[in-house]
Amino acid sequence: MKYFDISVNDSYRTSPQITNWYEEIKVRLINWEIYHKLPRRKVLMITSSPNTIFTDIISFPFLLVSPMIKEVIRLYRDEVVFREIILLDIKNKLEKQYYLPVMEESSDIELINLKGRETIVTEKIKTPAWVEGRNIFWVKYKEKRHTIVSLDFAESILRRNAVGIGLQEVILSEGGKYESRKN
Repeated sequence: MKYFDISVNDSYRTSPQITNWYEEIKVRLINWEIYHKLPRRKVLMITSSPNTIFTDIISFPFLLVSPMIKEVIRLYRDEVVFREIILLDIKNKLEKQYYLPVMEESSDIELINLKGRETIVTEKIKTPAWVEGRNIFWVKYKEKRHTIVSLDFAESILRRNAVGIGLQEVILSEGGKYESRKN
């Protein structure tokens, strides 16, 4: 199975920029063990701009997904809970509903980024058992949280004309158990 690190496409420079989020959402609570401490609904302000393009995902400062992406997650029946977030631009009278997904995370998986690599993997890498059957999940790698989706999930959202989606193919490996060679 192929997997992708999903984020906002770099070409969408006018996606919503959340302001003062650190006062409103405690990022440490975006965790499977303690998500119940997060508010069920929150209104967050965004930087005022008449050119804002509301992308289907927002990856900074934390993952937010549009209602369409939320429905795709539900179709795949992955174990994910959601908190509703309303993004508001008062000056331009813009608002958009998003959801903050909370899902399980693994820190035992290494990501091998295939972007611009001249690396050929010389042995078959076994997908970590923890990943089997999941279509969207988090991997904490090098102190950063990555949202990983399966090929099927990525195709599902792209067929629905998702806006602003950036996908980077990755290989998942348990604790660096892979060999590679330069091409």
